[in-house]
Amino acid sequence: MNNDRRAGISRRRFLGGGAVLLGGGLLAGRAFAQQGCPVTQGDILGPYYRFGAPFQSRLAGPEEPGERLVVSGTVYSADCRTPVPGALVEIWQANGAGLYDTEKPGNYTDKGNFRLRGMLYTDAQGKYRIETVMPGRYPVPPNLPGLEKYGGLMRPAHIHFRVIDALHVPVTLQLYFKGDPFIAGDPWAHERTTNIIELEQDAEQRRGVFDIVLARGFQ
Repeated sequence: MNNDRRAGISRRRFLGGGAVLLGGGLLAGRAFAQQGCPVTQGDILGPYYRFGAPFQSRLAGPEEPGERLVVSGTVYSADCRTPVPGALVEIWQANGAGLYDTEKPGNYTDKGNFRLRGMLYTDAQGKYRIETVMPGRYPVPPNLPGLEKYGGLMRPAHIHFRVIDALHVPVTLQLYFKGDPFIAGDPWAHERTTNIIELEQDAEQRRGVFDIVLARGFQ
């Protein structure tokens, strides 16, 4: 199958799964209760999601300012042992100054230039790897529908993920970083302990490992 056709099928799968993505955290929680495995916790989609990001794992090129960051990991099934190959992973984030590539919240379908966004498939061992920069913190924009009471709240640094596989419940989540002083006061981050990782620093960049566990789909 050529890449264009594969990408087209994947995008249709993505759209088809979109209807349950916002409820993915709830479904995953129910599955966790039944299966006894620490399924990765779901999170809000956030106002800066845009569909149609390019297939790429290198989100930040050499011209992107900021501290270099590599995040890698494995997507597992609900037994926490079986890798999930071919899972579709979408990633997006703010730049080092806390700004997204669109200044308009809710700009979901803009087909303009994408920056610090990408999609990829997990490999045969269920592994993924992204190269990017450390995201900056930013305040919640004012007057967002449903989030008005959080306007002005400073969010901890985070990277957004959406993960979809045909045999599992899709999950939307945000990855946070241990030691961020804004996690404790954040209404989303402080309860999602499975989504907080520790980073290591080497001579060139920070590195972190983030494994994702998906709940099995309901039969």
